[in-house]
Amino acid sequence: MKLCPINNRSPYSYSFLPRYINQINSSAIIFIALLLFSIASFSQSKSLDSKVYTWDSATITNKKFATRTLFEGANLLLTKHSIYNNQLNRGISISYKKTANVERLIMVQSGVLTVNLKGVTKDLVKGSVVFLLAEDEMEIANNSTAGAAFYVMQYQSKTASSNPNKKLSSSFILDWKDIVFKAHDKGGVRQYFDIQSPLLNRFDIHVTTLNPGFKSHDPHTHKNEEIILMLDGNGEMQIGDSHQKSNAGDAVFLNSMVLHNITNVGTVPCLYFAIQWN
Repeated sequence: MKLCPINNRSPYSYSFLPRYINQINSSAIIFIALLLFSIASFSQSKSLDSKVYTWDSATITNKKFATRTLFEGANLLLTKHSIYNNQLNRGISISYKKTANVERLIMVQSGVLTVNLKGVTKDLVKGSVVFLLAEDEMEIANNSTAGAAFYVMQYQSKTASSNPNKKLSSSFILDWKDIVFKAHDKGGVRQYFDIQSPLLNRFDIHVTTLNPGFKSHDPHTHKNEEIILMLDGNGEMQIGDSHQKSNAGDAVFLNSMVLHNITNVGTVPCLYFAIQWN
């Protein structure tokens, strides 16, 4: 595996309230308080449920390119957390600018995409990833002769990294072709990275190939929250006491200590990202 390191809602104003506070009755005060509480609540991200977020039910926005939002919300450690998918026609490019306190993970779903990250340019195929820090910029373009698509996972953290013994990662590119495949009796695994970033104490990602008829492991729990992002195949997720189908394109969110596993119920190998953080 080769790492390519890279060098390094509008606010509301309520100032008018003190001026008129003596001119309104108690009912009006209660109404205003409830209004302020509603606005504040609306601005907070809703907690994500442990479930399969399906490709077919995702919200689609058509602009220069098609954007499909699989989920957005909050969880135990992340105040804002989303996964969306961009589908690019030939000749279309997207620029990602510096965004305060937001880190991004880009995962190629299909086609060939050209990534330019501060002077480093690579053509990336399905399964390749880019990790982008808040202070860095990047451009993704479809310069191929066919359509191409990629997922973006972006997040803000409640706290910054606190482990002083680990060096913080820079932005980087990982090419699918450079990642070692380690076969086992159920299929195999590609370990992408295990890093500390400015927003996460640990960020760990691998891609599993799971052969038909096999389950990933016995149902288990762990403290870390997790995402299973399906690239290929047909799986069935056990999530607590429920069993939910998880097919190519779907994203599964698992909260901390939720019982889970995945079984390949299809006729071809499943291929999926397993993403954990703390």
